[in-house]
Amino acid sequence: MVSGRTEDKFSATGLTPVKSDLVDAPYVKEFPFILECTLLQTVKIGLHTQFIGEIKDIKADETVLAKEGFPDIDKIKPLIFNPANRTYYGVGKYLGNAFSIGKKKKE
Repeated sequence: MVSGRTEDKFSATGLTPVKSDLVDAPYVKEFPFILECTLLQTVKIGLHTQFIGEIKDIKADETVLAKEGFPDIDKIKPLIFNPANRTYYGVGKYLGNAFSIGKKKKE
């Protein structure tokens, strides 16, 4: 576990940096799903900092797209970090369609 300030993480991992099209930060060539974001606001909340950004570009390999051409969450398999106990989790199973699942629960 090292900081990017003291070690070149691209070299250490063997991953390839690529210059982003719209933001001043590299992305990883080998990653199939990329969100290029700009920082809009930084909010201090006690000991924590919340970063608010705007997505400027999305790059998605065909391997992570659904048949309709949109990113497929089951193929991307994103991780969620829990800072309280420093653990990672995967995103859970499909639950239902937005704006209609509530109608079924109400009945």
